Amino acid sequence: MPPERDVSHSDIYHKLGSLEGKVETLILQLAERRDEITGLFARLRNVEMRLAWAVGVIAFLAFLGPFLVDLQQLQRPAPLQAPPARAD
Repeated sequence: MPPERDVSHSDIYHKLGSLEGKVETLILQLAERRDEITGLFARLRNVEMRLAWAVGVIAFLAFLGPFLVDLQQLQRPAPLQAPPARAD
């Protein structure tokens, strides 16, 4: 084997340690990203809940609106009409 291709045990251990450090870094970064994603999903869930409440309230008001208008018209006195003109 040529000398430039000679690999010692210490070289293998060094490369293995380097790879192990990189894997640990990736695992830590993955945990941080998981925490960020969990926080974003919690915020999104809150927004969706508020939006669902708002849509429900608007739907209820849209349903109730015509009844309130009819009720208001029933409580309003009828307009006075002028007496019919006499034909002399």
